[in-house]
Amino acid sequence: MNRERAETYLRLLAEAELRDPALALSSAPSSAPSSALPPARPADAPFVTAPVALTRAAWALTAVGALDLQTAEGILADAELAVAARHRPDVAAASPAGPRLGPRRFAGGRALARMSHLMPSVPALAPAPPVGSAPPDGPDRYVPVGQMVLFHDELISGELDLMAYAHTPAGARFTAAWRTRDLMGSRYNGLPPVEKITVADDRGQRYDLEFAAKGRPELVCDLILRPDPPPDAGWLEITAPGEQAIRVDLGRRAERPAPRISAISLSTGEHLLNRIAERLLAAAPEHHVGWHGRLAATPPAAPVINLAGGLGATIGALEAAEALFPLSPVPARLAALCASLGIGGHGITAAPAPDLPEPWLSMLTHYHRRKPETAPAGDGFAGVAAALPELEGLRLVLLGLHNCDGSSWMDALALGQAPGMQHRALGLDMAFPLSIWVRDGTGRWHAARPAGWYHENGEAALTLRLTPPLTRSCAWIEVLATGRSAEVRAPVPLCWGYSE
Repeated sequence: MNRERAETYLRLLAEAELRDPALALSSAPSSAPSSALPPARPADAPFVTAPVALTRAAWALTAVGALDLQTAEGILADAELAVAARHRPDVAAASPAGPRLGPRRFAGGRALARMSHLMPSVPALAPAPPVGSAPPDGPDRYVPVGQMVLFHDELISGELDLMAYAHTPAGARFTAAWRTRDLMGSRYNGLPPVEKITVADDRGQRYDLEFAAKGRPELVCDLILRPDPPPDAGWLEITAPGEQAIRVDLGRRAERPAPRISAISLSTGEHLLNRIAERLLAAAPEHHVGWHGRLAATPPAAPVINLAGGLGATIGALEAAEALFPLSPVPARLAALCASLGIGGHGITAAPAPDLPEPWLSMLTHYHRRKPETAPAGDGFAGVAAALPELEGLRLVLLGLHNCDGSSWMDALALGQAPGMQHRALGLDMAFPLSIWVRDGTGRWHAARPAGWYHENGEAALTLRLTPPLTRSCAWIEVLATGRSAEVRAPVPLCWGYSE
């Protein structure tokens, strides 16, 4: 990592951006109607007056550890003041009090500060604990469940879809999806009456359930057991109001092949650019990119265009810092991806690559179809319990998968290296250092990105959103988790349950 060259590049980029005549047009205050104004800045750019390419390059250099926060903050603050000084007469005319050009702290520092935890180096891989058993050095236990618990009383009825059971040093709980209905039969989002549900084990010990959302998306929860069941408990019997008891076998094992671990070699810059590409692929269907030929004249939505803004400067900054090799194939792949999405103005100078990674091509092929959603995902849930080997200091444990309202979500725990605060530049959560893809039984790939965290007692509950969503007919998936120096491929069977 060459920090001196990284700082020099960023300062030269700031000077070049400030000399750009287009900056004067895009940054100058104007009394023109909103329809005549230039496109709005990206939502994650810290300042209206700060050049987007400069902001993105500073963010990338901070993310890979090539530049410290204070230096990046100072360069961006100087650039902001220079742009503001350029338009001082306009501001003075618009405001009787005159312009406020006194020194101020770069507000984007708060965002960059969230990037000050750098991507750790990949430690030696640790074997995953056997699913359904307790290892000798601790109580960790993960069991796929895939059972529905119905309940009803005089006020509401509904169901708890138990996806997995986990027992870690933080406690024992079920990961569950839930829904309730009122007496008229309409969908109702009131909490399920967990205080009325009884739980007992094979020794007659009784337990209370506590409802906890813990950063999960709507209608997903953790059902925490108090006290913790013993590590060798054989089964739990759950009795809901108005229903027969449901028995959960805690000795159940998920039969699946062992994960395959492969050594790879990605620079910090390549890993970051791959994450940006995945975000572009996930955002395109969300913002209705014109995939088909008959819609070729339709420009991509502004959020997708903004994601690609400043990519050329970002790549240049990473190369200057020696975080990205000049002959790396990733910039050319990004250029090809932007061309496939119809995105211009990204500033990437590399010629588009003739080939793309299989997961990228799979998503592009799926959404280039004339009717890509002919088999929409139906509501349902699947029992899953799979502990992946350690990557980037994290051990990811998959604890259920569910479809709801046309979207697919995978619930998980992140153990080990505790994630830091979230950083939302480009919609990327850089606290999560892994790239996650899911391949279904038909060979189609789905991007999986974090949609929420809840950090507690040395572990983090998180939910991954799958794009595009899975169909309920999928009997198994293959999870691909990639760090910088290794990747893991883990086949995971799905035991689907279905909602009424």
